[in-house]
Amino acid sequence: IADAEENLGESEVREAHLAKSLYYIRIGEKEKALEQLKVTESKTVAVGQKMDLVFYTLQIGLFYMDFDLISKSIDKAKNLFEGGGDWERKNRLKVYEGLYCMSTRNFKKAANLFLDSISTFTTYELFPYDTFIFYTVLTSIISLDRVSLKQKVVDAPEILTVIGKIPHLSEFLNSLYDCQYKSFFLAFCM
Repeated sequence: IADAEENLGESEVREAHLAKSLYYIRIGEKEKALEQLKVTESKTVAVGQKMDLVFYTLQIGLFYMDFDLISKSIDKAKNLFEGGGDWERKNRLKVYEGLYCMSTRNFKKAANLFLDSISTFTTYELFPYDTFIFYTVLTSIISLDRVSLKQKVVDAPEILTVIGKIPHLSEFLNSLYDCQYKSFFLAFCM
């Protein structure tokens, strides 16, 4: 960082601070990572880069289940989007917010957020696509009515391509929808 401040430009200084932030995140130093992310943010000009810093903060919050930090970060991200933000980051934010809603048992909102971003999922830093589909199906089963479940989940091509790879999820969803409760409870136990 000292070398970057003396010999290099502003973007290199920012990258050095970001590297230090990522190091603290990697070793699990929550307070130091959050402090370093704030320093990095003060060196950041672009809205997209500021959004990326908010995503790192959200990852820390989700790891430690710090709901206050997550809530504040989501609000901050939404405010940044008012100043301009790209579509890809907005969809990533939906997945982060959906995971937060799922953690706080707001399954209806989580299902809606997950379903909105199902075709544009790029949040592989949180979990793989199969896990995302699993969460989407579970939150949808809990919160959607029968007609919406059929339209948005049971017949969704994005879900149909992946659901067979997840053990027992297809039986779980389809047996509930088809009112085959014996099969449903067997799949539920698996």
